[in-house]
Amino acid sequence: MPQPAVRPQRRTSPARSRAPHGLSWNEAVERFLASKRAENLSPATLENYEWHLAGSRAKIFLADHEVISPRQLDGEMLEALQAELLAAGVSPALVHSFHRVWKNFAGFCIRRGYGADPDVLAVKAPRQPQREPDTYSAEDERRIIKAARSPRDRLLIEVLMRTGLRLEEVAHLSVDDVIDGPEGAYLRVRQGKGAKDRVVPLDTGKVRLSKKLRDYIRHARPATDGGSSALFLSQRSRGGVYEPLTGRAVQLVMRRISMETGIRVHPHKFRHTFATRALSAGVDVMALQRVLGHTTLAMVSRYVHYQKADLLEAWKKRSD
Repeated sequence: MPQPAVRPQRRTSPARSRAPHGLSWNEAVERFLASKRAENLSPATLENYEWHLAGSRAKIFLADHEVISPRQLDGEMLEALQAELLAAGVSPALVHSFHRVWKNFAGFCIRRGYGADPDVLAVKAPRQPQREPDTYSAEDERRIIKAARSPRDRLLIEVLMRTGLRLEEVAHLSVDDVIDGPEGAYLRVRQGKGAKDRVVPLDTGKVRLSKKLRDYIRHARPATDGGSSALFLSQRSRGGVYEPLTGRAVQLVMRRISMETGIRVHPHKFRHTFATRALSAGVDVMALQRVLGHTTLAMVSRYVHYQKADLLEAWKKRSD
């Protein structure tokens, strides 16, 4: 979740206090979001763009610098935004996210003739410290699953832990997405991030997640009588109708488990755990890239970089 707004001490730049003519900042943001909707981006991505450009932190910065038009957006402004966010204690990762979204917005404004100085595109993102991906231990996994209060919540945790799916991807799974193919069982993830379908294998040599899914569908999932085909449903019906579990509802399940166990339960931590374990088990990097739905190998490389077990094992074979 975005961090609460913090207003650092600063002085307004006189050069930006003059209101330029043309499209307002908010009007340009609306047109930018409309263009992204036309690209069929997910609602979560659109909400993320809007928060970065017109949310609480953006409003403070824009007000303090008296920015009312995209014509005022230049390299100096983006650098000031980054510096002030860092000074306010915002994480480098979130500042990097602001950098990416504002530069994307600037490029859009330049192409459409709404203003923005092209020098903004040359601004470098703040350097991010490289940290080992945060993962769950086997004991963490045991405690998290034990804290789940229902068969649905236990299976939900196992699917996240053993498939690496994103939050919204899990929420959008349907019964028909659990497939027993001739070469093995898999999940069909339809229109995941980037609007790309992909296949995620379910079973390993030791764990048959496909059987758990089939058993859940047959015995624990509420009967819908022709209603929703969502794999995970609400546990209480409204007028006899069970609604699909939303991403927000999944977050609430995780929050409750976090409070009961003292373990930070988060969708991306499940994803990091899945990727790290897959590499340790010998899964090919190219295959892992496809399963995770990453567009480039660079996005998988950090998991390879932090394979401590492989590194230590290689050191044991040294002859010096």
